[in-house]
Amino acid sequence: MIRRTLATAAAAVGIAALLPLTASAQVGPVLPKHAEATSKAQAAGVCNLSVPTRVAIGRPELNLYGKVTGDCNRTGNSSGWYLMHPASPDPVNGILFDATDTEYGNGRWEVPSYHPIGTMNFVGAFSRNADGATYTQNKVPVTVKLAAGAWISSSRTADVVTLKGTSLLYSTTNNTFFKRSAGGVFQFREKGSTTWQTLKSVYTNSKGEVTLSYRYSKVRDYRFSLYSTSISWDLGSAVTTR
Repeated sequence: MIRRTLATAAAAVGIAALLPLTASAQVGPVLPKHAEATSKAQAAGVCNLSVPTRVAIGRPELNLYGKVTGDCNRTGNSSGWYLMHPASPDPVNGILFDATDTEYGNGRWEVPSYHPIGTMNFVGAFSRNADGATYTQNKVPVTVKLAAGAWISSSRTADVVTLKGTSLLYSTTNNTFFKRSAGGVFQFREKGSTTWQTLKSVYTNSKGEVTLSYRYSKVRDYRFSLYSTSISWDLGSAVTTR
């Protein structure tokens, strides 16, 4: 069955390496011939997938859910998308909508901590009704990265404000956050304002920490924000007031 083939692709992501994903990785099956044949039939309409497009891996497994809209959104339809990574010729994951498949067919995108990261695309695998009618499917770009963590602490002595920022990154090996070097920025917000402004761009040391002291007599809100990298998302810390 087509739905079982896609379900197998979704489960097969367990053998995909997080970093790096090599071009020779075999992480999913190809579609059966009968699926390829039906995909060439005259489309009866459109079938559109919507799914979270910015994913941050920060726990052993995420379960994200997609939604189907369009002409295919009807009883008896079965629709699936493969997730294709540019470093692999085969699918690294999949998402399936099929009410008859109680294990995989609820539109769940399983993202384990060892999921391949980077920018990739959900591409149509098949969409058809029981009577054989097929639908044209959309392509959805998604980006998967590791979750970052940002902490801030502050103190004041007279008119000298001291800020300490800490940068962290999620470890897929230990399933916990660890301190790491990273670029970031201390920001401030005047009391009563909603606009954050740059105080100073900084880079944390090998222990993931950076300290800034400066003179300012009035009370302000502060936060420490991290920049995005190729493997991690940008993130702002909680707010401290001094």
